[in-house]
Amino acid sequence: MTRSRPHLRGGARLARQLLTPTPDPAGDPWQLQRPGDPRRALTHGRTQARRLAGVGLLAVLTLVALSFLGTLTVLLGIGVASGSDVAGWLLGVTLLLSLIVIAWSVRRARRLLRAPTPHTVTLEAAPPDEQDLLRTLRQHERALPPTTLPAFLGAVTATRDALRATAHTTTLTRDVFDARQAAREDLPRILHAYQEAAPQGRDDRELTRQLRLIEDRMARIAREQAQAQRRDQQADTTYLRDKYTPQD
Repeated sequence: MTRSRPHLRGGARLARQLLTPTPDPAGDPWQLQRPGDPRRALTHGRTQARRLAGVGLLAVLTLVALSFLGTLTVLLGIGVASGSDVAGWLLGVTLLLSLIVIAWSVRRARRLLRAPTPHTVTLEAAPPDEQDLLRTLRQHERALPPTTLPAFLGAVTATRDALRATAHTTTLTRDVFDARQAAREDLPRILHAYQEAAPQGRDDRELTRQLRLIEDRMARIAREQAQAQRRDQQADTTYLRDKYTPQD
């Protein structure tokens, strides 16, 4: 009996993990998502297999519980037919427990099959400008040719960093304006113009050049904001040193 305890604990832990809803790991939402990515497909397949295993285990547990309650119902039914009042009360409780088990199993199965994905959480939790930028990434990542994708991802990532670097700036400076303008208008505009142009009128090199210009400007904004924050920290250090250091 003592030797079997670790196995029982391991089995209970595994069953608890299988019955816990597992979100579909989508990785970094700011990375390009290729439909034929084997690693992403493998990860998604593992998650789906774990969900199906959890549903299967739930079905087995439900059948075992219902079979026990069904046997008990038959025995209590015989007691009711014999005129036992206690058996009647117990029969009602047994039927109620059967309904509770069925309702719990259905609810747990729905939670296992409808686990949320991190994409939704990330998109809803992000600031409005980042939400628009992430939608732009999802909208155009599969429509652009492979030669422009590195520049596209670089411009989007740099714009995101610039938005985050200027998020706590209270005044509308040129850096803040350019970062918001790039996310709200410039990137969607040049990508829409590229998509709406006729195939013979699309210039991949010109689109790449435009995206590189945005990336360079956004990277410079993030770098300058980081330098300004370091200067502010140094100024605070100087202020505190002058204030709290005893004078000779």
